[in-house]
Amino acid sequence: MSRKTWFQLLIVMTTLLSGAVYQTARAETFSFVALGDTAYNLPNDLPTYDALITTINKAKPAFSIHVGDTWGANVCNDDEQKKVLAVFGKYEQPIVYTPGDNEWVDCRKPEVLAAYLRFVSHKPTPEDMVMLGKARSFDDSFALGSYDDGLHRLAAIRRIFFATAQSLGKHSMAVTRQSDVSEFKDMVENARWEHDGVIFGTINMPGSNNDFFVNSEARALDAIRRTKADVAWLKALFTEAKASNAKAVVIGMQASMFDEGEGNEDFGRPIRGGQNGPFWWIASAIRDFGSAFGKPVLLINGDDHAFIVDKPFRVGSSETEAPKHDNITRLQVFGAPDLRAVRVTVDTDTPWVFGFAPLY
Repeated sequence: MSRKTWFQLLIVMTTLLSGAVYQTARAETFSFVALGDTAYNLPNDLPTYDALITTINKAKPAFSIHVGDTWGANVCNDDEQKKVLAVFGKYEQPIVYTPGDNEWVDCRKPEVLAAYLRFVSHKPTPEDMVMLGKARSFDDSFALGSYDDGLHRLAAIRRIFFATAQSLGKHSMAVTRQSDVSEFKDMVENARWEHDGVIFGTINMPGSNNDFFVNSEARALDAIRRTKADVAWLKALFTEAKASNAKAVVIGMQASMFDEGEGNEDFGRPIRGGQNGPFWWIASAIRDFGSAFGKPVLLINGDDHAFIVDKPFRVGSSETEAPKHDNITRLQVFGAPDLRAVRVTVDTDTPWVFGFAPLY
């Protein structure tokens, strides 16, 4: 073989090997499932929810994220929570859960709930109407007289669903809990994990104003402390993402923090409650930490029961001004009565990284 032929062969081999190295280095595409606000109408919604879980299992996601509200109006006790835990056991792949407001913030006393359910079923008794009328009165409302002990219910959720540093589901996966790596020893529900170069995390930020009741010192103080823990966990998520050179960050929480309409120089859409409200600092932390990270960030929330993919953090987009915070996307999942999930495809070799498709 001539010197020229050897040289040509070397060029071909080098090209083929370079292509092989590129193919090996290219990140694997994977998918996960996001859902929330499930099975509001018990027990009627359970067959539809079971069918959705079957569909999710067939899709074989790497894992699922449930962003809370496991029921609509239900008796808040350990037995009912254990029923939900059993439902999570039907997921073949790991599922990470973060609590919603219906499981603890909005819990009503059993007798008030029973009266309400008879009322919405058009079968109230005269005693029900008296009880519901009292519950709507100023004095009873201000005293939270119809509410169950929400903080007691949150403690039960932590005990039942977050006993170990593992996800739920038939095949669980290990997660890092904030309680195990920080000063916030009670925050077992805030989790972090990594998958194929993407950092995932959850924070306990429910709807219903984050349980920030100004007429309850105990609940207000808990909301303040939980918010501080959530901000610290968000900071830790992005610190870990930078340290590991992660290609993207995904955050799951329950509350929908944005209202309809135009925002201002701070956010592209108005924050519920404004600058002094219960969500401002969480939204600001995601905006500032996410923008400093610079790579794609996905926020997943439920609460509003409508499928939305948008960029509510983006501001300053015009013909002469480049948008800020453009790397942060928000996915709002479906919710009852529209019991569907969202399959999120992750391809870190694309600029956009995330793709979305309904799953039902």
